[in-house]
Parts: sequence; structure tokens; C-alpha cells
Amino acid sequence: MRTMRSFQTAGVSDPVMAKYAMVAPVLEATLYSLKITRVERLGGYHKVTLEDLAREYREGSGDAGICFEWAVHDAIARRDPLIHPLASQVLEDFCGIGDGADSILFGPEKDGRIPILESVNAALTPDSRLYVGNRGQPPKLKRHIPDIIQAFHSKGNGEKLPRSISGIWKADLFIGNPQSDKWVGTTVKSQAGGLQGASGLRIGIYPSESPRDTPRQDEGLGLIRLPLPYDGGFSELYYKSFFLVRAFLRADSLMPSRVNLPDAEDRYITDELRKRAEFPILEVIEAVRSMSQPDLLETEDVQFVQSDVSLGVDGLAETADDVLEGAISLAPTPLLEV
Repeated sequence: MRTMRSFQTAGVSDPVMAKYAMVAPVLEATLYSLKITRVERLGGYHKVTLEDLAREYREGSGDAGICFEWAVHDAIARRDPLIHPLASQVLEDFCGIGDGADSILFGPEKDGRIPILESVNAALTPDSRLYVGNRGQPPKLKRHIPDIIQAFHSKGNGEKLPRSISGIWKADLFIGNPQSDKWVGTTVKSQAGGLQGASGLRIGIYPSESPRDTPRQDEGLGLIRLPLPYDGGFSELYYKSFFLVRAFLRADSLMPSRVNLPDAEDRYITDELRKRAEFPILEVIEAVRSMSQPDLLETEDVQFVQSDVSLGVDGLAETADDVLEGAISLAPTPLLEV
């Protein structure tokens, strides 16, 4: 599994160049989410073309929800000004965690499998604490990661977890601050009605339904509600770029119909991808980055790590062929040291 980290380094200027900056990591994440056996059959990542990706990629019914979780994580971790100040304020005002918010993505992949990522442990330290809002010493998060994964696999059997965090397997994110090493379990839903509380979950994130919907403690759910306004800005840019790539892949690396991709700038970008469909996707990604707004995002390769276990709907897989590999951004480098 290849791990990467990205962070925003400038404001959005030209919309086409800004979308190129987003299209590149979307393509990269999609490539590294392919099952490793398919990649090996094609000769390795360096041999996979855009045409291959379009043929190998399969959409799932939960894509919209997974996309929303990723977008929220991505925006917080990159310090998007439309989300990061609000998340940081909620963390400080309701959880007593200051110095700015960061995010660790922990939600399941779209087909119900979670790779046991060494990267998750790499983002935490032995002293990382999970703050649940109860009295007493907050539990250390890193030591419980295997049991959290197992609880997800059993859909609620958290008997190995402390009672105070027995429902933490429902977390999509851990948001907190890496300097203070304090984190809170966070659930992310694409609709407010989907929020559900659980032992260990502290914050619920969802799209705001009205201007009167503000951060507050919901005693009934046992969650701190964190509604997010999504009218323009970084998150909208991410969503448009995501669906641009998906429309291109659904069209088998050809130009999508206008009803699926009506915006002129989206069609221009997609046509540039179409012209490069026969090239290895890693080369295309570099070309797209060279056409992007150069100071919007920085992406670093961290390492390749081989997961030998993954969690799936059919159980814990223990062979390389069973492991779903994916690219994921965990605790990205912040814009400023705090």
C-alpha cells in the first residue's frame, strides 16, 4: 500500500488549474484503491493506463457517503478555510483541544473492507489519547486499534474494548491535534438524519440544513453536532473534481455526454484526460500536476507498506491476494507549525 500526504499551500485562483490540482490526487487515490491482484495482472502500477483504470474501476452504492467522508477529512487535514476554523473552534470549545484540528481517516472502504494500515499506527503515538467526554483518564487509542478493527468486523462486538469506547468502531475519522496528542472519535454522515451516537463517539459532522443549524451539544444523541456549510469553496472544488473523474471513468475513458458533464471547464479537463488515455496513469498524473495551479497543493510520497491483513465482509484476510490496497491521506503535514 502506498501512503501519501497532501496539504493546501495557497488560495484558489484559476478554476481550471485548481481543478487539475484536485484531479491528480483523485486519480492517484483511485489507482491505488484497485485490488492488488488486478494491478499485478496488468504488470504493476507503472503499466496501468487510464483506459485500464476505467475498465478495472467499479462503483459501489455507498460511493456518495464515502466521498463525503473523504472530502471532510481532506478539507480538515489540509486546513481548508471553509472547514478547518470551524472544526478547530468546536474542538477547543466543546472538547478542550486547542491549537487547531487535524484528521485521521478511519472509515471503511466502499465495499466493506478496511485494510489494517500500518499508517494508522504511524499517525498515532503510544501516548495518543481518545477523549470521550467522561471523567477519568482518557484511554490510549493506539493500543485499541486491533480491537476496534475486530469490533467493526463483528458489527458491534466490542467486548474487548473499554465500555467507554465500545462503539468507537463506528468512527469515520479521528480529529484532534497531533502536538497535544488528543483525539476524538467522529462520525460523518451525508445527511443529518443519519447521525447516530455510540460509546466513544464525540462529534457528528454533516451538511448544514439551515443557517440556524450551528455547532451544539445534542444530549439525545450524545454527540457534538458540527454542521458544515458547503456553499462554494474548497469542498465544492473537491466534489466537482471527484465527479469529473468518475464521469470520465464511467464513460470508459472517453468524453462523457453533456448531461453527465455539462460544465465547459469540466469538459475541457476531461478532454485532456481523454487524449492521454493510452498513457500510463502515473505519467498522466504527473502531467496533470504540471498543468495545475502549482502552489495549491503539495503531495509527498511517504512510503510503500505491505498490509498482510485486511478486514472484509467475509472475515479477516491473511494473504496478499486478499488484501485491498489503497492510497489514503493520514495526518497530513499542516500548513504551519503550531
